[in-house]
Amino acid sequence: MGRSDRFFRRVWRFNALAIATVAVLLVLSGFLAAATIVYDHMRARGVTNVANVGERDAVTNKFHLRPPRVITGTPYVEASLHRSQSYGDGSDVNVLFVNILTNESRWLFEGTGQQILGSHWMFDRVAEARTAVGAFYIVGDRDTNVALVAVAADGTNSRKLIEGIEKVYSVKQVVDDKALVLYLKDEQAMSALFSLPSMALLMQAKLPDWGRATSWPARTD
Repeated sequence: MGRSDRFFRRVWRFNALAIATVAVLLVLSGFLAAATIVYDHMRARGVTNVANVGERDAVTNKFHLRPPRVITGTPYVEASLHRSQSYGDGSDVNVLFVNILTNESRWLFEGTGQQILGSHWMFDRVAEARTAVGAFYIVGDRDTNVALVAVAADGTNSRKLIEGIEKVYSVKQVVDDKALVLYLKDEQAMSALFSLPSMALLMQAKLPDWGRATSWPARTD
């Protein structure tokens, strides 16, 4: 084989290697571009990029009524309105009261701008064979402001009793005509005693610090 043939063979091998290298780089570039597009597409649908405010709620929210619960000793039942979403956890946002004798009904709140965090029914007596006289609802709004709301057994006379609550420790009917609420507000633990069935505030007082701690905790297990 002459020198000329060996030279051209080496050039051909070099060109073949260069073409193969370029092809591999093009394939890798294609995979990288596709991966970037998929990543951007998935990130746009991530939870952190979706704001649960404004008109967006009307599109993403789904509502349904939970099974009704009998309000003891009354002709009324209550059914919570639950809001479920395509992202995050759902919550109860309103309560429907229905008179099973007349079929009349009413909502506890206007609209769905609040989140119901709990409810505690009060009765005409602590013992058995009792009749419900009203309930305390723990309600949070979109600004995370928590309030204690009172309502009669038929869903009427709804009113806020305490606002700006950081944590509700307990709501308990202690005797036939009194209910005790323990809560945290402005980093101070408080107790409030309410009359039943009127749910009027009887007295309110600060609770002493517990143990060697300087203040009550914002959350408890």
